[in-house]
Amino acid sequence: MKALGLFEIWRNALIIRPVAFIKIALLLIGASCTETEIKEFETGESCFTKESLETEPWIKDQLAFFQVPKQGPLRVAVYQYRDKYYLAFENPSLSSPMSYIFNCDGKTIGEVSIHYNEFYGQNKLMTVLLEAKY
Repeated sequence: MKALGLFEIWRNALIIRPVAFIKIALLLIGASCTETEIKEFETGESCFTKESLETEPWIKDQLAFFQVPKQGPLRVAVYQYRDKYYLAFENPSLSSPMSYIFNCDGKTIGEVSIHYNEFYGQNKLMTVLLEAKY
């Protein structure tokens, strides 16, 4: 019985504890990456903020279009595509989603010759400014 007890002690010291330390290290690394990505966006030069939903006239007009009763769910998100920021008004019942994704100048991605599938295939979600149901 003592031999079995010593075996368990060595197994615990040599296998289980190092595995636990590795798991903790990976969790810490994963958490630090997420914080870094958020900090990079916060310090970036995006032209879209929560305040711009209330202050920028063309953005207010677009938002008002989606805020009528029975329009359905709406998500307003900021994406980064090829080092530029885009504001997307996302509603699952849209007939032409290309019409509701804008660059900082207020032009749609169709106006700047970016295809919808290419945009969503290569973009990066930076933040969600609004999520609501109307």
